[in-house]
Amino acid sequence: MQDSLFEIRMPLVNGSRVKQARELRGFTQASLADELYIDQTMIAHIERGRKQPTADLLEILAQLLDFPTSFFRQADCLEMPKGSLLFRSKAIVGKKVIAQAHEYSRLSLELALRLSAHAKLIPIRVPSCDDPIEAAQELRKTLDLPDGPIDGVIRCIERLGVLVIPIPEIRDCDAFATWAGPDRGIPVIGLSGGRPADRIRLSAAHELGHLILHRSIHSATKLNEEEAYTFASEFVMPAADIYSDLVEQKISLFRLAELKSKWRVSMQAILRRSRELQIINDRQYRYVMMQISHRGWRSEEPEFNSVIERPRALRKISEVAFGYSDTWERLAKEFNLSAIFVTSVLGACEPPQGQPTQIAKHRSGDKSTNIISFVKQA
Repeated sequence: MQDSLFEIRMPLVNGSRVKQARELRGFTQASLADELYIDQTMIAHIERGRKQPTADLLEILAQLLDFPTSFFRQADCLEMPKGSLLFRSKAIVGKKVIAQAHEYSRLSLELALRLSAHAKLIPIRVPSCDDPIEAAQELRKTLDLPDGPIDGVIRCIERLGVLVIPIPEIRDCDAFATWAGPDRGIPVIGLSGGRPADRIRLSAAHELGHLILHRSIHSATKLNEEEAYTFASEFVMPAADIYSDLVEQKISLFRLAELKSKWRVSMQAILRRSRELQIINDRQYRYVMMQISHRGWRSEEPEFNSVIERPRALRKISEVAFGYSDTWERLAKEFNLSAIFVTSVLGACEPPQGQPTQIAKHRSGDKSTNIISFVKQA
């Protein structure tokens, strides 16, 4: 009897997995080919399934892309529309960055769904509504939120069954949202790292607005963005609650700093809210914005020791399924993923209580301050 009769054949390399890992690591076909000392057409053929890499080439490819060889022999990854990432890409975010963020989120979603076989996901109860203000008000009632600032915006979003994924820093894009999975039934929000605490809260609420208001919309309009912002403003800064704060004293930099410390959103967002509620006029709005610009705070405002909100649900599911860890090597091996990738995702989530909590820092350094020192600056 011939030995070949008993030969065990390895599953073929899935070209779509090669493309996924390549885009996730930020390589183009040409740059990856250069690293492997092969022709770009070979990469193209492998990704399209026309050719199979040799065992040696697959091993080098796996090492370069930081994934086990078993990753590339899996079936196709779950499809996930780009959602509001498409909105951003039509503006200022490059295609390469979009592809990287998309694949990172898609693989994170796959990780969550595979974990759901071991631990239940939070039931989805994201409403659908056409009116942004009505949607925000009804959602606060649904979540049984008290009047005033929300203690944890991201935690509230996760309570709705939204999968909030921390992704590496994306230039010119704070967050994005999409409906993914089978029948596009899973709401997903990706949050870019390296953002101040005040921007994270409003950005997350803004993307929740897209999930609620624009589920069937696949292209961006200025109106869509305005509606999402209107929802976020009313959800995070309800007119009925913040109005008295805005009229109590004249709107100034110091007053905005006080309100920022209370409401935990940017001074610029509070200033805009003042104009929306007709507490200040356009001229007064422009005057204060000039003061903010003069101090260089348009992109980086002072922080007042705000705690950065981070997603918790995805890491909690992993802890239920595999126990507490800070390396997740067993989980990565179970799901044919690299420990580096799993650690980058779960390590950016909120740890269990008792673990250190990150304090908000600006990307250019530690610019956290307090209101007393802020008065001296202003």
